[in-house]
Amino acid sequence: MSIIIIIVLSLLLAGAGVALVLVSKKKNQAISDLLKEEQDIVEEERRMFGFLHDLGEAITREDSHSAMYRLIVEGAMRVLQSNGGALYLLDHTGKSLVPRFHSDHCAPLIDLPERIAAMGKTNASALLSFLRLHSLRVDESVIGGVFTSQRPEIIEDLRKDARLKHGNAFQNNVTVLVGPLSFGPKKLGVLAVTSAKGARNYKANDFEVFKSIVEQSAFALANAMAHQAAAEKKQIEAELRAASDIQRILLPERDPVLQGYTIAGRNIPAKVLSGDYYDYIPLCDQRQGVVIADVSGKGTAAAIITAMCRSILRSNSASSLSPAAVLAAVNRQLAPDIREDMFISMIYLVFDQATDTITLARAGHTLPLLWRKASGKVESLHSGGLAVGIDKGDVFERVTKDLTFQMHPGDCLLLYTDGVNEALDAKGLEFGEERIHTNLATLASHGSQGVVDGIIADVDKFLGGKRSHDDITLIALQKAA
Repeated sequence: MSIIIIIVLSLLLAGAGVALVLVSKKKNQAISDLLKEEQDIVEEERRMFGFLHDLGEAITREDSHSAMYRLIVEGAMRVLQSNGGALYLLDHTGKSLVPRFHSDHCAPLIDLPERIAAMGKTNASALLSFLRLHSLRVDESVIGGVFTSQRPEIIEDLRKDARLKHGNAFQNNVTVLVGPLSFGPKKLGVLAVTSAKGARNYKANDFEVFKSIVEQSAFALANAMAHQAAAEKKQIEAELRAASDIQRILLPERDPVLQGYTIAGRNIPAKVLSGDYYDYIPLCDQRQGVVIADVSGKGTAAAIITAMCRSILRSNSASSLSPAAVLAAVNRQLAPDIREDMFISMIYLVFDQATDTITLARAGHTLPLLWRKASGKVESLHSGGLAVGIDKGDVFERVTKDLTFQMHPGDCLLLYTDGVNEALDAKGLEFGEERIHTNLATLASHGSQGVVDGIIADVDKFLGGKRSHDDITLIALQKAA
């Protein structure tokens, strides 16, 4: 009996020993797994710090956009130990997501045409080229879905994702981390990393790390975009200043000296470039050409047209003493080259000092005003004419006619662009033609320069110190008393 008890106790002791060993082994394995997991987290954090450091350096260096795109994708792949990654950004139209960087082994995150899917099985380069060049609608496929929802996701099996209409072999057993890139209210794009299931199983900590990468990447991209926008603005401003300098060179340096007359002109652009211009053109036999012009619209296009108009008119000015004939030649050369919605209103006059006469032609411009000293009244000089560019020739030449007249001692002729009479005050009221008439009658005794300066001063006062919305140009010609 005692022997049986001893055997039983021995067996129990042996079993307890085995159980203790198994429990101990399991506990050691659990501890080992925890230590490995902790070590993995520490390693992942170390890689994350490295990525953030590289991203910060890239921002400081103001790397090119392509370098930034590669750094973000390859950095995310390195931190999360993924074998593929892709970055899609919204284009300038706001309608498409454009692949900015797609790594070699990133699984397709979009539907593939059957032809490309078949070709990709034997020609990886063809598939990669398609993925790197194919833009998406903002609501298309997995990328578009995440961009629209603005929510990061873990996709356990890419091929089973409902947003793919027809999966392909390249998406089998692929797990994905994908998140929207946004900065404030501005949606920028989508970042994704991919891995084969089993080779890499993303955990909750990986997802949190990925969301941090997405957030920091969006900040870096927004910063790069802001730098680019500032650089482009600076470049445009520099180009506009250069164009403005050239345009100022094309204006007369000084007013010409005319026997028995004084003349004064001035141009004030509403913005950097002016759509107005004026010019003095010396002609043969004591004749002087005078031009004032206003191109419809403002900005670069209008400034280019004014330069073209000036050159063409100068080149044709010696061909005829008839201003209407010269303007007809200008119209025939310019009309085919300007947009249908653009035109030029202008006046060209020829002052003949030998005969003491002035002949002008008006191409759709505001009526010239003539203050007669004898009567003290302002006359509007009516002459028919069509703006340059509206008709290619026949109608323009039929309606645009010369008007010849003489000025008497003290008389003052005023040419101006509509930036003067259409200047608006804070209440939206126009300066108006009546004020110009009054100003001319009041200021004529101050000479041609006094007329120009006085009207500009009154317009400034009317605007309350604000800049006019349109270019302002005036020319005053006065016969000595």
